[in-house]
Amino acid sequence: METNKKSIFYKRALLVLVIYALGNRVLKRNPAMNRLLSASVLGYFLYRLGAPTPAKGTKSWKRLPYIGNLLDYPRLRMNPAGVLLQVSRDSKFDSFSLQLPGSIEHPLQIVGLHDERDRHYILKGNFQNFKKNYNETMGTDVVFGEVLGEGIFGIDDEKWRTHRKIAANLFTGKNIGVLFTNIFAQHAEMLRDSLLIFAEEKKAFDIQLLLQSLIFDTFCMIAFGHSPESFNLALQGQKEPFQVAFDEAQKTSSRRFWDPPMLREMKKFFSIGAESEMKDHLQVLNSYVEDMVLQRKKLVESSGYVEKDDILGLYMDHAVRKGRPELLEDVFLRDVIMNFMIAGRDTTSYVTTNIIALLSENRDFESKLVERIQEKMKNGVDSFCQNEMKDFPEADAVFNESLRMYPSVGNMVRFVQENDTLPSGIEVRSGELVLLPNQSVGRNPKYFEDPEAFKPERWLKTTAAGKTTCERIDEFKFPFFHGGYRICLGKDMARQEAKIFMSILFNSLKFSFAKPRKEEFVEGPVIFYRDGVHLYATAR
Repeated sequence: METNKKSIFYKRALLVLVIYALGNRVLKRNPAMNRLLSASVLGYFLYRLGAPTPAKGTKSWKRLPYIGNLLDYPRLRMNPAGVLLQVSRDSKFDSFSLQLPGSIEHPLQIVGLHDERDRHYILKGNFQNFKKNYNETMGTDVVFGEVLGEGIFGIDDEKWRTHRKIAANLFTGKNIGVLFTNIFAQHAEMLRDSLLIFAEEKKAFDIQLLLQSLIFDTFCMIAFGHSPESFNLALQGQKEPFQVAFDEAQKTSSRRFWDPPMLREMKKFFSIGAESEMKDHLQVLNSYVEDMVLQRKKLVESSGYVEKDDILGLYMDHAVRKGRPELLEDVFLRDVIMNFMIAGRDTTSYVTTNIIALLSENRDFESKLVERIQEKMKNGVDSFCQNEMKDFPEADAVFNESLRMYPSVGNMVRFVQENDTLPSGIEVRSGELVLLPNQSVGRNPKYFEDPEAFKPERWLKTTAAGKTTCERIDEFKFPFFHGGYRICLGKDMARQEAKIFMSILFNSLKFSFAKPRKEEFVEGPVIFYRDGVHLYATAR
């Protein structure tokens, strides 16, 4: 990327001001020419502030002259997943474009892609031209930098490759099959036992809150071998302070994404709206994680040994072996933990929440699944985890179908580095944002018959030998776990965790709704229900 891209706005503004000053001096005795010059300068800025023209080869959605989709901006900012799903439906699931005015340097152009050839091209074929970041005013690092830092989800190039290489050593088949499985099963049984008590008391609960808290505890064990026991607070209907700060910081960062750069920076500088509380949220997050890092460093110093069975230990061991002290710095390790917390807590808890909700709304398939669960768990949880869980196509189908309807990451975005033409013929320009609308892909009738219905059986196939199998998710047709070089390292772990929770809970419990489930979501990098999912449980 050429360095002058980073200062193009300032150079243009300076040039216009210089021309204006010189012209004003030369033409100060000619009022008519002076007014013409002033009008020209104003016209230039107004022109630059206008919405860009639609990307060639896309459908423009409700675009108005000059202002583009400005009238849709409030809804897009507060509910991006819902609005973009509506745009996809209105566009008949063809690729679309949205335009927002307000930035002289780069008026925002969003190009939503529904052609699987384009998704493959972006995620793998021309990977280097579609990155998380663009310049100092546009990119994941700009809007999420205070939360993600330089962790794996907000960076590109060599820094990203370093994280990827280290993390790949954690999500191995051995760790997933032994270490992680035991932790998942212990926490799932903890949830089951608590819900059995709620069942006796006929007490309603928010399953999303319980799963967020319990899976947060689970992930903390995997991340640095320590559980904050936030589940105990969740049982009382409360959220642990770290999680409150974590959720609010993500929401504020997500809203920044849709703000024009100048407006975003002004709100941050003057602490307007949610920005007024951002510093407090970051203080809670940083203090908690930095304390965990400090405790581990003290343990290593006292013992002279680095445990390698969690994320923090794996990174520290890599830094020592490779002679890279910069990877042992507190800030670097803090960023590692923050990024994996988003991956570990948020995505899996949302999928599992939807599994429970969707099965509880579809009793016919639930009954069939419970029969299979009880058959497979007849010899206990340990035997199920070791011998039965891997070959469980019905549970895999439920996981796939829940992810299809409600993917944890509703939309993925990349910034175009250089002008390009996609395989579909769509032309994208440097600085534009290409969007892979995961939630819309899952509702596309081109791929799924009756896409609004929960039908896990659509994933089940019967082989010539009469064996039932579950169809695999194509990472480019359905990039629910991303795809290509950035495909999710923890996808197998997430599937296993969800299957364990699903099986242990439904083996003992049946659920009904205390309130209707509302499809109103919290904005952020990962989707959540705004008001939770409130249930009753009864023992089977």
